[in-house]
Amino acid sequence: MNGNDWINDFVERLTNIEGVFEIFASLFLKYEYQFVFGLKSSKEWVEEHGKKKASLSAIGGRTDWSKNQNLIQFLKERCVQDVGIDVTIADSPFTYLDYQHRLKKIPIDLVRGETRPQMVTFIQKSRYTATPGILIFSYAGIAKQKPQVLQYSSLFLARESVLVQMFKSEKTVQELKQAGATFEERIKIPDNLYLYPTGSINSLLRYLSYEVF
Repeated sequence: MNGNDWINDFVERLTNIEGVFEIFASLFLKYEYQFVFGLKSSKEWVEEHGKKKASLSAIGGRTDWSKNQNLIQFLKERCVQDVGIDVTIADSPFTYLDYQHRLKKIPIDLVRGETRPQMVTFIQKSRYTATPGILIFSYAGIAKQKPQVLQYSSLFLARESVLVQMFKSEKTVQELKQAGATFEERIKIPDNLYLYPTGSINSLLRYLSYEVF
């Protein structure tokens, strides 16, 4: 297999099972041993049961998928656009599939000539809606330069031990700061703001918490 062969085959097989879905790419970016994620604009914060909440997302986004789509190039361009840096995207020795909230290793050991994703997340569409499901290919990335706050309200930087505390448990900005997380703010982020992971970050937290079947 060369180029995008394995990913194209995977997309085709899943389409036959699940129907049409949108394809996203995301990056589990690390800078000085900390993962780097973004907080969405304050316009997208929500209030539930008296709590103000904001979502955390990995760098990346929806792709206009085609069989010739270069997901690595797409992520490199998004990194320049969103956080102003060049990144090195690493080949992952193992790839995990998060399907129906269960994480398991999938056999792509023999793939040659491709940079393999660390995680593939499938989010099924809601019943009785026309909204398509979502498939996210997530790669491991390393930054030598410090990421900049360009397209987010703030960047969230945390080591694995801090991220694990967010698995199945909402945390406030203040609690995360006390645990060792740092924030690169473009706007002031209130300490009582609750943060919750979205998309591929949930798969990463499942992996870091050893919830692999």
